[in-house]
Amino acid sequence: MKTGPKQKHNNHKNWKTGWRYKKDAPYDLKWQEDRSKLFKESGNGWWILKGTPEFIKHLDRIKKENEMP
Repeated sequence: MKTGPKQKHNNHKNWKTGWRYKKDAPYDLKWQEDRSKLFKESGNGWWILKGTPEFIKHLDRIKKENEMP
């Protein structure tokens, strides 16, 4: 029985697994850079909206607020 079209973004078979950094999180310099960049972009609470359309809208609002008139 077919239930509908295959999910495009939430298909666990297409997820990549593994840790992309060479060391544990607090000790890896690349991880620290990525974390800093993410927090600068979206502030605290980033994990709630990350990967959603609302996250992109949130980033656009931040960019507009930071533009000089």
